[in-house]
Amino acid sequence: MATFAYKVKDKSGNTASGRLEAEDRRSAVSQLQQMGYWVLDAREVEVRSGQLWNPFALFMRWVIDPVFGGATAAKLSVFYRQFATMITAGMSLYQALNSLSSRAPTRRLSRIARDAARTVEGGGRLSDAFARYPAMFPELHISLIRAGEAGGSIDRTLERLADYTEREYKIRQRMRMMTFYPKILVLAVIFIPAFPTLVLEGTNAFWNATLPVLINLLTWIAVIWVGYRLLYQIPAFRYGIDVFKLGTPLVGSVVKMLALSKFYRAFASLHSAGASPSQAISNAARACGNWYITRSLMKAVPVVEMGRTFTEAMERTMIMPRMTLDMLATGEASGAVSDMVEKVADYSENEAEVRIHQLTMASGALLLLGICIYIGMTIIGSYLQHYKDILKAN
Repeated sequence: MATFAYKVKDKSGNTASGRLEAEDRRSAVSQLQQMGYWVLDAREVEVRSGQLWNPFALFMRWVIDPVFGGATAAKLSVFYRQFATMITAGMSLYQALNSLSSRAPTRRLSRIARDAARTVEGGGRLSDAFARYPAMFPELHISLIRAGEAGGSIDRTLERLADYTEREYKIRQRMRMMTFYPKILVLAVIFIPAFPTLVLEGTNAFWNATLPVLINLLTWIAVIWVGYRLLYQIPAFRYGIDVFKLGTPLVGSVVKMLALSKFYRAFASLHSAGASPSQAISNAARACGNWYITRSLMKAVPVVEMGRTFTEAMERTMIMPRMTLDMLATGEASGAVSDMVEKVADYSENEAEVRIHQLTMASGALLLLGICIYIGMTIIGSYLQHYKDILKAN
C-alpha cells in the first residue's frame, strides 16, 4: 500500500485536501470519485516514520536538501531544453528520460531521469515522478508539467520551463554582477588594515593577523546562515522576514517588484500551458518568493472563481500598481493576457534592475566612505599610541 496526497472539490465547489492509502494512483482516484469528489490532484508521497524529531533528518531536510539537493537554473534550463528537443523529435517519454539518464547536466539529474523513466514505464505520470524531488523541481515546475500533461502539450511545456529557468538564471547573474563591488569592499575591510603588518613584518605576520579575523567571521556567517535556514522553515518566522523585507526603505520596493515579476512570469507560463485562471494564480502566487505577497495574491483566486475578470481579481489584492492594472486590462480586452503579462514582467524586472543598480552604487559609496573612516581612525590610533610610547620613554 502507498500513501497519496490528494486535492479534491466536493459537489458544493469547496476544495479539500488530505491523504489516503491505496494500491496505486488509479485506485486512489477511483476511491475519491466513489466518495463523490472531483479529483484535482493525487500523487504518491513518501512517508518517513520515526524521523519527525530526528535532528539529523531535520538538518538534511531543511538545510542540506534545499541548498545542495537541487541544481542551478542554468543546469535545469539545459535539462528541460534537452528533454523538449527529444520529445519534439518524436521520442516517447520513456525513451527521452532513458537517454537523459546518461547525458543530463548533473549526476543527480541523471539519477532522477533514470527513476522517472522507471515510473513512466510502469504507467505513472512524469509530474508525479518529478514531484518526489521538491528540492530539484519547485512546485511551479510540477504544476506546469501537470498542465502540459492534461493538455497534451508536454513538449511546449518543457520549452516554456527551459525559457523560464534560463530567464531566471540571467536575472540572478545580473544581481551578482551588480553586487560584486560591495562584496569586494567588505573583503577589503578585512585585509587592508593588516597591510602595514605585511610591509613592516612580512607575510607570516600578515597572515597571523588576518586569518583569525577571517576564520572568526566565516564561522559566524556559517552559524547565522544555518540558523536562518532552520528558522526560515517556520511559517511565522518566514512571514515576519518577508514583511520586514517589504517594509525596509528603498529595498522593499525592489523586493516587491522582483516578487511580482516572478508571479507574472509564472502566471503567463501556466496560462499558456492551459491551466485555469484560478489554478494559474494559485500556483504562480506560491512561486513569487514572498509569503506576504503570496497571501495577498491568493485573495484573487475566489474572485476569479466567481466569474470576475483577471484584472478585477488583481485589483482586489491591493498590491498591484495602477499602471500594471491598466496594462492587464488592455491585454484582457485584446484577448492576449499571457503576452501582456509577459510585458508587465519585463517592465517590473527592468524597473527593479535600475533600482538595484542605484542601491548598489549608493551602498558601494557608503561602504567606501566607511572603510576610509575606519582606516583613518586606525592610522590615527597607531600614531597616538606611538607618541604615547615616546612620551613614556622620555
